[in-house]
Amino acid sequence: MRTWPVGVIVGCLVLVVRANGADGDPPPIQSGTQVSGAQAKADNSAPQTEESKLLATVREALERNAREMKAIKEQYSRELETQQKRAEVQQKQIETLQQMTRTLEDRLKAVNAAPPVLAAPLPGAQPNAGGAGPQQKLSDVQQKQLELIEDQIGALSDELGQQTPKLEDMVTQGATLDARSKQGAARDRQLGEAVDTLRDQVNNLQRNYPNLPPPLKEWFLPSGTNVTPISIWNTVSTRYEVFQGQRGAGEFQFQEYTPFFLVQLNKRLLLSAETTFNQSGVGLGQAQIDMFINNWLTMDVGYFLAPIGFWNERLDPRWINKLPDIPLVMRQVIPDGLTVTGLQFRGAKYLFGSPFKMEYAAFASNGFGVPGSGKAADWADQGGLIGSTANVNQSMAYGGRLAIWLPSRGINFGASGMASAPYGLGAGPVYNIWQPYFNYHYGNWDFRFEYGDAYQNVKNFIGNNIRRQGMYAQLAYRNYASLYQHLQRLEYVFRFSDAFFHGIDQSKLDLAAYSPLMNAPIDANQYTIGVNYYIYASSIIKLAYEINSPLHRNVNDNVFMMQFATNF
Repeated sequence: MRTWPVGVIVGCLVLVVRANGADGDPPPIQSGTQVSGAQAKADNSAPQTEESKLLATVREALERNAREMKAIKEQYSRELETQQKRAEVQQKQIETLQQMTRTLEDRLKAVNAAPPVLAAPLPGAQPNAGGAGPQQKLSDVQQKQLELIEDQIGALSDELGQQTPKLEDMVTQGATLDARSKQGAARDRQLGEAVDTLRDQVNNLQRNYPNLPPPLKEWFLPSGTNVTPISIWNTVSTRYEVFQGQRGAGEFQFQEYTPFFLVQLNKRLLLSAETTFNQSGVGLGQAQIDMFINNWLTMDVGYFLAPIGFWNERLDPRWINKLPDIPLVMRQVIPDGLTVTGLQFRGAKYLFGSPFKMEYAAFASNGFGVPGSGKAADWADQGGLIGSTANVNQSMAYGGRLAIWLPSRGINFGASGMASAPYGLGAGPVYNIWQPYFNYHYGNWDFRFEYGDAYQNVKNFIGNNIRRQGMYAQLAYRNYASLYQHLQRLEYVFRFSDAFFHGIDQSKLDLAAYSPLMNAPIDANQYTIGVNYYIYASSIIKLAYEINSPLHRNVNDNVFMMQFATNF
């Protein structure tokens, strides 16, 4: 008999009773979650639906258990009846054979007791060679029949003896089954009582709201509330570096302390702001309001990260970046940490029930203005572009991203773009960005690829246009299944990056104005090898050596780097 359905049902009921509280206490309310009046009603109806489903499941399990026990009992009864009938038939055969044996024995005794009849031999007949008459032959045949019958009786007796232990086992199993049936009936009663108790608790919760203190009751007001706990996430990073082309023992740097504030006003509005504290002062990283329109669309208003490429939004934080610095392409080809002021719509949705998820984003923001005095050196430095935070020349910038995710295979690829155009050719640059990317994660391996192409129409300022191109490819390996804990926390990373510039006279650049030298807009290749150790999932120690190889300038800025970054 299978008793696992009863065990599973009892386990479910115990978990449910413990989740609801044995003493009727209300479930705890998690901090940082806004509950409005409509949501409170939905929350009240949700437990009712869950409890109804649970009761139906328990009821079906009880009925299924009862049906299985009934089927086992019927099967046992049929087998016992069959064995009993077989034993009765065999017993009747034994009795019949025994009766035949007695009859043959009586006949044999009668034949042996009768006087012999001496018949006169016929004329010319030969006397019996063996000296045995017909009576002797008849006795021999009957004796053989008796022996054969005795053998049959012995065989039937042996077969009956073999059936006897089976019958005894079946009787024992029957007794065990009866005992289990009684235990099952007792459990059924207990489960029935537990179901009744659970139904009473659900009914009580439906009729009477939980007894909450006054501050918590405000969460269930039909009018809602704008009082919500604030979540603060913090990033801290420090770094040490040694450039081979510079004399000295290297330099320690405190890179940043960045608190990120999240305030959930209600189920529709989320406020977020990031500030950065470092040795040069305090800066605003981003500040925005997110409005959740539905499950697949969100509107952002404020100062937010532009959805250009994959690095800018997802990989730039120091505790996420797998190496102590950023790729070469993100220095003078694509602006690192590009943040704009404007309006954005974004979201993601699975396509027609398939495993493919489409991600989309579109934004409009202030355009870029003229850096410095508009000279060639000003346009060469990507970091000199002004705008995005204020409307400096009445221009607008538009951009967006379209990507496809296949989470079950660890594949993500997409493309993004941005165009900034002033109201007049002398008011600012026509600035275009094109940035496709591809990411793949499989088991212990992680691969990233991103290409950047930036075009600046600045012919009216310096006599020619500028085009910037570059890419990076990164491969990381971490043995999560290692038998040794410290080896599980080690990660090995290699990254290649390059940058090429057209329209910039690289021989006239003052490299001393760029610190470090890898920030200079010169054609170069970059090779970085690193080893990481994860203290926690969001706390990492990085060691890396980077080879920077300019193509047209004799610059030695290879560097050894060490960094600690954490997020909490």
